[in-house]
Amino acid sequence: MGKLDGKTALITGASSGSGLGIARRFIKEGAIVILTARGENRLVEATRSLGQRAVPIAMDVGRPETVDSTFDEVAGRFGKLDILINNAAVYRPAAVENLDNETVQAQVNTNFLGAVHTCRAAIPLLRAAGGGDIVNTSSESTGHPFPLLSIYVASKAALEAFSRVLAMEVRHENIRVSTLVQGTASGPGGGSTGWGWTDEERENAFKLWEKMGLLDEAFGHGPGQSVDEVADVHLYIVTRPRSQRLDTVWCRSL
Repeated sequence: MGKLDGKTALITGASSGSGLGIARRFIKEGAIVILTARGENRLVEATRSLGQRAVPIAMDVGRPETVDSTFDEVAGRFGKLDILINNAAVYRPAAVENLDNETVQAQVNTNFLGAVHTCRAAIPLLRAAGGGDIVNTSSESTGHPFPLLSIYVASKAALEAFSRVLAMEVRHENIRVSTLVQGTASGPGGGSTGWGWTDEERENAFKLWEKMGLLDEAFGHGPGQSVDEVADVHLYIVTRPRSQRLDTVWCRSL
């Protein structure tokens, strides 16, 4: 028997990287997993090898109407939700004075407001299941800020604050809210999505971060954690006894 037999989970940003790794692990443990991401073709392709318990649904967390329609579909098909994993994230390096409106809005919509939308929509379905887990993925950069990532860091810090308040509101309904403060994960698509980078932006950002010694913080000194190891941490969180709270969990490379 799997640790998640009979459970239904929804994962955002699930077409690659950590999100896909989490989905694969949860399915192995017996869960039905709704995998969501913006790109429908890429999402469907990613789920081909996962079997019948993988349910791909295209959803843009930054657009509340698509979130609502997705959760309406989940309610109609399954009637409940046991686990919500907010994994979707994007970032783009830019000095504050060079931030354009699109860059700001895309990061805030995906990294912060997207989780607000999905948590709000998930609560009735978690209640219908008799309780469950919400895991909101933050970033180690909230504790070790990187220059050029001001909006990414700020949006993740906002997510951490939101999670603390949400946990207080729903605790009496047996809904556990955990924040996973995650470092970089290696493997295909590991980490957040570097949205809209130019080659020059990438080169300049990494030169600056290397000069400031920040890459050692992000990548550690060993082989680094894999997306499968990140998935194991998620499994650990959602399978803890209901008597335990895991308000904040750090998951970083050595």
